[in-house]
Amino acid sequence: MIGNPLDSLKKIIALSTNLASESDLTVLLGRIANAARQVVGAEGAMVALLDQTKDNLRIDVLEITDHQIRRTDFPVFPLKKNGNINSSNICVHSIFTGQAVQVDDVYKYSGFDFEAFYSIDRLLSFKTKSLLSLPLVNNKVQTVGVLLLINALADDHRGITSFDKSKMELAEGFAAQAAVAIWNAQLNEENKRLINILEKTNESLEKENRRLKNAIDENYDFSEIIGQSAAIKKVFHFIKKVLNSDAAILVQGETGSGKELIAKALHFNSIRKNKPFVTQNCAALPENLLESELFGYKKGAFSGATTDKKGLIEQADGGTLFLDEIGDMPLSLQAKLLRVLQEREVRPLGSVETKKVNLRVVSATHHDLKKLAEEGKFREDLVYRLSVFPIMLPPLRERKEDLPELVNHFVNHFSNRYKKDVKGVAPRAYEILTQYEYPGNIRELRNILERAVLLCEDGLSITPDSLPDELLDRRRPEHDSKPASREVTSGNKGLKKIVEEYEAKIIRKSLQDHNWNQSQTAIALSVGRRTLIEKIQRYEINSTQQVSSEV
Repeated sequence: MIGNPLDSLKKIIALSTNLASESDLTVLLGRIANAARQVVGAEGAMVALLDQTKDNLRIDVLEITDHQIRRTDFPVFPLKKNGNINSSNICVHSIFTGQAVQVDDVYKYSGFDFEAFYSIDRLLSFKTKSLLSLPLVNNKVQTVGVLLLINALADDHRGITSFDKSKMELAEGFAAQAAVAIWNAQLNEENKRLINILEKTNESLEKENRRLKNAIDENYDFSEIIGQSAAIKKVFHFIKKVLNSDAAILVQGETGSGKELIAKALHFNSIRKNKPFVTQNCAALPENLLESELFGYKKGAFSGATTDKKGLIEQADGGTLFLDEIGDMPLSLQAKLLRVLQEREVRPLGSVETKKVNLRVVSATHHDLKKLAEEGKFREDLVYRLSVFPIMLPPLRERKEDLPELVNHFVNHFSNRYKKDVKGVAPRAYEILTQYEYPGNIRELRNILERAVLLCEDGLSITPDSLPDELLDRRRPEHDSKPASREVTSGNKGLKKIVEEYEAKIIRKSLQDHNWNQSQTAIALSVGRRTLIEKIQRYEINSTQQVSSEV
């Protein structure tokens, strides 16, 4: 390695940069051993680090003539023996003195005990002659271990010689850089370990919190209602207040906002949960059929009534009757429903007898019932009977903070249903989802994501191509006006954004040069095909985009 000092310096800088970019400690130590041999010119290199107790040096990697060896049976060098510094070991001596130590011939007496190295020689069928031991001291003046260079190579490679002054200076400079890289990698590993502990602790705490919450809330379970926004928490609060009441509840909200889920939460978390939950959409049937469904009939009540039929009101006895779209109920039936609410009794069609019923009525509508009453389309007295306890369900556009949780829930749900491995939603697609107003609310979002999961390629993320045209047409104008290719300028952008834009530009150019063949492009860019595909999705690269020649 020793030759032109400038060339040596350039190589050290390049190798140091390479080391600084590696965060995996195991990989890093192998690179350090290899780089040390190249920089200084040595037949072998060893990296030994202090263990967690700081009482021993442990050999982590040994590289001899391009062969890296990692063994658990290599000797461990204790820093102290019988309470005294183990100064007879060359590596320990380097640590305590903070100085580089060289020995020209380990088989001649030098005052150091090389029995451990003789054992390594026998294990590896190798002959150690000269050694250069350098303490690895980081930029905080903390020793992390030792770099040991074995058998200096002569400049002309015609024999083995000692580590002269120039080689020692070069080795010391490299060791300083290596120590900083090791320290950073160790910090990274420690951070990962602590994060892992923290995640496990948080997971344990979350489980305990859920258990305690369930105990406090008497097992109230609103898991089907997704969201943590202030608006939805207010709904949860109202639900809990009225759970075990017999008061009539009116759930108001736009179409698709989840009114039936609220009704189910009210029933299945109440003392009526083991009784029937009966539901009827008042807009789904014509008047005569709706009446017979709700109130039932006696045999012979009308043509075709060949047997007695129990109505939904009677079927819901002891439980909950959920009347969806109550605002569309015909006026003639409203009077009969009012009697049920007032008298708690029902009379089937064709019967002269009434039957007592014990039920709670939950109704839902997207209409303003008071406004309908003013227009003469709904009984005012029924409005007040139905809305003893009104609950207003907010539209999705007013609870956008719940969108991430909702998107994740539906993507996972449909991925499981259709047995697909969908890796979530790409950033650009998610941005489009957040900009849409969702006139169809949760139901529309659910349908959008079901379609997107079906269109998404297995193992990839949902991209804008998987979203409906109406979402893409409603993007903010600035997105539509952005050119497909832009010059990379700093402006107010951070370094990460600038690098990403340049990377996207390079990928587009390479794809164009290879006729958009992803396999050939991946080879040309020296990346895996899956990595390339992920980057194409992330940067939303397609063949309609043009690339300037200035790349």
